[in-house]
Amino acid sequence: MGRSNNEVGGYRGRRTATDILKLIAIILGVLVILALAGVVYLQRYLVRTEDGVRLELPPFLQMLRQNGEEDPDPSTSPPDGGDTDVSIQPPGSQSEPVTVPEPEPEKPGLGLQVSLDEVLDGSAAARLEAAGAEVLIVEVKNQEGELAWLSGLSMAEKSKVNGTREAGEALRQWNAGEGYTVALVRCFQDNSAAYHCNSQALHQSNGTWRDEAGIRWLSPARDDAQAYIAGLCGELAALGFDEIVLEHFTFPFQGRVERILKGDAYNTARLTDEMEDLLTQVEQAMAPYGAKLSLRVSRETLSGGESLSGLTPRLMERFAHRLWVEEDGQTPAPADLLEQAGITGGGERLVHITSVPAEEREVFQAVLEDQEGTSGS
Repeated sequence: MGRSNNEVGGYRGRRTATDILKLIAIILGVLVILALAGVVYLQRYLVRTEDGVRLELPPFLQMLRQNGEEDPDPSTSPPDGGDTDVSIQPPGSQSEPVTVPEPEPEKPGLGLQVSLDEVLDGSAAARLEAAGAEVLIVEVKNQEGELAWLSGLSMAEKSKVNGTREAGEALRQWNAGEGYTVALVRCFQDNSAAYHCNSQALHQSNGTWRDEAGIRWLSPARDDAQAYIAGLCGELAALGFDEIVLEHFTFPFQGRVERILKGDAYNTARLTDEMEDLLTQVEQAMAPYGAKLSLRVSRETLSGGESLSGLTPRLMERFAHRLWVEEDGQTPAPADLLEQAGITGGGERLVHITSVPAEEREVFQAVLEDQEGTSGS
């Protein structure tokens, strides 16, 4: 049954002002609650600085903020391709390669022998400067066996040849400087040790053998004599000498050598073996200190003209940093003798020894070749 036009299908009353106010109040309340919740949430991102309170947004809000900003002017932005590296170069540097100079070769140059007294009184430096020398050469063991320093070896004490502790310290201080220093050691030509330790000496039928200068010799074949020389060289290396030159370190080959008694102290079948044993001990004693071992040899030995010393080209090649040879003006020249003997290294392994008169005495002088084989003087 249909409804008439006068029937009312349900009551739809008009909204009153009270209803509208209630709705507004509810919406405002929700907004206030959201605002308070936002304030509470964002408080953790408030950072106090010297300029006041600053808000540091969390990453996701920063992304939202950046997405809402306009892109900067492309003309003011650096191009893509990572970090920008700006370097300033001087004009012309792009086409000029940088070259590192090579270190200059060692050039010891001219060496001059000075006395121990000149080292002790401080006049050695003036002597070197006056002579234009760069290398100090000092004899630290002479033919009498006297030492320029206080040795700790028993044979030195027994032979009464020790120097003073003060002299040793003066040598140490000199060696600590920038100059190149060379110690000359007379080995077995030793008047004192061969007298006080006579069992270690070379003998002839009527007593201790003496050379043409009247000097006694220790036997290069005696174990104690070899150990003595090696020990002295070790002490000199510890004092800081750059180079140690052995003199009279072989068996004697001048004078009345035929008078030397044969036996354990002088066995002509073992001369070279004894030389090798000696040089090996000396090399080992010096090794911890980095000093160079050099040998003073005669023209006769270098040329092979004598066979009594026990020294051979093989031993010179193996043990000698440099060979010190008297400059006598004869031919072949010492450099040619080295080549003929098969000793490698050329001029840089050769030292020319000359003597010049000064103050009524002979001054030992040496020209040390540089690494290129040319004279450094």
